[in-house]
Amino acid sequence: MTTAGVALATPVPVLTVSDGTTEFVRSLGRAEPLQYSYRQSIYQVTVLEELAREGNELRVQRVHSSDIRSLEYFGWNGEPAQSNGLWTEDSPPSVRADSELVIRITPAGEQTLSTSRWRVVLKPQFGETVVRVRAQDRPWLLAFLAGAR
Repeated sequence: MTTAGVALATPVPVLTVSDGTTEFVRSLGRAEPLQYSYRQSIYQVTVLEELAREGNELRVQRVHSSDIRSLEYFGWNGEPAQSNGLWTEDSPPSVRADSELVIRITPAGEQTLSTSRWRVVLKPQFGETVVRVRAQDRPWLLAFLAGAR
């Protein structure tokens, strides 16, 4: 019985997205890439941010877009490179990991978070609101009951 209790209480890495009422929970391994995709409102193009988990924080590693201006918007002063029709820029070392990402879900609703194993479109899940995205460790049983897979 003790072994089962320990197994159920063992912390597992997850990603949580919450608006304070509704919560989305999925597994996010410590080295697993996370992507945040959205339509940039100024230039009306899709931007893809590659995020990395660093402990219980998330850090933008690089960004991709078909329009170089949407990368310049980050103000990183780097050298974007073009490949296969997309511009890409790595984040500079000055971009630090954050304990949470705060995302305002827009009326256009073209915002998604995804890994190679799962994908969530934010507007159908939460509506037009503000969500907080966090990398956390949760006891296995609580993560499982919340839907982490």
